[in-house]
Amino acid sequence: MMDLEPAGLWRRLAARLLDCLLGALIWSLAAMWLMIMVWARRSPLPLREAALLGVAILGLGVALHVVYHVVFIGGCGQTPGRMALGIAVVRRDGARAGYARALVRCLAGALVALTLGLLSIGALFTRERRGLADWLAGTRVVRV
Repeated sequence: MMDLEPAGLWRRLAARLLDCLLGALIWSLAAMWLMIMVWARRSPLPLREAALLGVAILGLGVALHVVYHVVFIGGCGQTPGRMALGIAVVRRDGARAGYARALVRCLAGALVALTLGLLSIGALFTRERRGLADWLAGTRVVRV
């Protein structure tokens, strides 16, 4: 196993915040265009169709989140936020994570989010700073 230095928690948090800002911007623009396209066809919307539009916008956010993380982590090991802060996601042996591990990591991240981060408390106490998503995917976050 390569001896790569684990990324610090503050650096990881800052990278996550940058990714959240970028993701929110992309989602907002996509949702805006979806709403414009729907409302251009029929305005005002009946309550049932407005609720369906809301569900579609939420589904769009989830889909964009998964695609964003799987494509960036699977393709090059870094999201734009991680690139900006000099950290990357790699396999335990230091090799590129790949798309399957990136998908597992993203889905496990959803479990962590549902527990308000409690499932990743191990990242505070382990030497490699690996949370649940990293344990399940066989990855770790390192400085590059």
